[in-house]
Amino acid sequence: MILGLLSDVDRHAQRLPAAIARALAAFQAQGLAGKPPGRYEIEGEQMFCLIQDATPRAVADCLSEAHHRHADIQIPLGATERFGFALPQADLAPCDDQLESRDLAFYPTPANEFFMDVEPGAYVVFLPTELHRPCVLI
Repeated sequence: MILGLLSDVDRHAQRLPAAIARALAAFQAQGLAGKPPGRYEIEGEQMFCLIQDATPRAVADCLSEAHHRHADIQIPLGATERFGFALPQADLAPCDDQLESRDLAFYPTPANEFFMDVEPGAYVVFLPTELHRPCVLI
């Protein structure tokens, strides 16, 4: 997991994986806050942005998720968003496995999960196989 401020991306670009630095620069250049919900391609299928109206839900109503081929960059646009995070757990089986078709699997509550609040202007990167739970009610 990587956590940072969009205002610091240029200063830290050399320390970030190249694809993540390119994605964050593209997000800044496109002015995401003013775009309607939808999918926006950055580098074709390899890099895209999904803008969603995220409705916060109680933690019990949110499943953890993970991707195996792609990193997931989350940028709250309108309000602070709470995320759960846990390291990969080999003994935790997905309850909904869509990895082949969508590079997405949902999991029951992982062990040693912690929560963080991410404000607009910040970003969090969940690397492949890292468990994360977006849209948690604060």
